Amino acid sequence: MRIVRVAVVIMCLAVFDREGTAFPTAARIGQLRIVLLVDSSGAVGPHVNQFRAGVSAFLDVIPEDQEIAIISTGGQLRIRVPPTTDRERLRRAVQSFTSDGGGNAFLDTLLEADKRFLRTAPERRPVFVVVTTDSGATSGDVRIDEYNKFMRDFHQRGGRAHGIVLQGRLNVGATTDILMNLTGNTGGFYDSLVVANALADRMKVLAENVAADIF
Repeated sequence: MRIVRVAVVIMCLAVFDREGTAFPTAARIGQLRIVLLVDSSGAVGPHVNQFRAGVSAFLDVIPEDQEIAIISTGGQLRIRVPPTTDRERLRRAVQSFTSDGGGNAFLDTLLEADKRFLRTAPERRPVFVVVTTDSGATSGDVRIDEYNKFMRDFHQRGGRAHGIVLQGRLNVGATTDILMNLTGNTGGFYDSLVVANALADRMKVLAENVAADIF
């Protein structure tokens, strides 16, 4: 059992291989429901164009029969687009994406989005894709016990998580630690950037990793 520290201890599950052999039967479902968590906190303001380009690059790669929801995390959970295969609706939401200001409610939004949009679709493999900033600040308490409970359940359901974090030059915080833990425990793609200009290219690579689970 691997341990990661984010001021307090996160108890982790073992990291499973990417071939899916160690995942439960649910993980073998070819159709995905992807919840795309996009940071819309105040830190995103200077990088809105790069975030739009990154999410657009992701949509370009994922086959159109896969369900995608766009949920933002600025201040609180905001449903930009509920789960859908309608790419035009998704692209319109991306083009109109702006920062909501406030702090990044990443963990609260992650937990609530799983409850509302992934657990309710057992016929599809649950997938989180996270695009976030991390300057070291966190909105609200870091609910470690709830995260651990979610992590175990998400893993048992065959969930996969992928993420990219745009980090501050000096500080990183709980958001980075949790995202590294989540992607590591589910065999997902993880990357960190210090400048936003590379976001579209890295989101394309991330999307290719997501698409590899479709069969």
